[in-house]
Amino acid sequence: MDSLYGRPGFLLRRAHQISVALFLEETAELGLTTTQFGTMLALRARGSLDQVGIATLVGIDRSTTALVVSKLADSGYIERRDDPIDRRRKIITLSDAGHAILDRVSQPAQRARERALEPFSAKDAAKFLSLLEQFVEMFNEQTRAPIRAEPSGVPNTAKKRR
Repeated sequence: MDSLYGRPGFLLRRAHQISVALFLEETAELGLTTTQFGTMLALRARGSLDQVGIATLVGIDRSTTALVVSKLADSGYIERRDDPIDRRRKIITLSDAGHAILDRVSQPAQRARERALEPFSAKDAAKFLSLLEQFVEMFNEQTRAPIRAEPSGVPNTAKKRR
């Protein structure tokens, strides 16, 4: 089993499963997924986006973005309105309820982050995150949903998140 358990892809997938489980444990009463949380953080940071903008900032494909946006709208956490320039396009913003749920989820999300980094010293946690960022930057363009700081810009996944 060493040939399986020592594979980077296996370890990254397993680490992702663990990270999501920790987030869901900490935020259980709020009912948000990690992708919904990331989408709402992107909206808070940018003010408003369309679905393509969300997809490129969060690194999710367009069909997943549509599902996430629909769920957030059904929950009342976002508002969608027609773009006055292009009526086929919807502009998405956080609602008051969306801002409120982000405020409520901030502490549980921080606890999940701390739990995920708990196995490491502070120095090793910083190095671990730095190595993950380096890996993501190196292979960002080889995914179905590359992350871009701007829809027409170059990838910028290493912004300080700490």
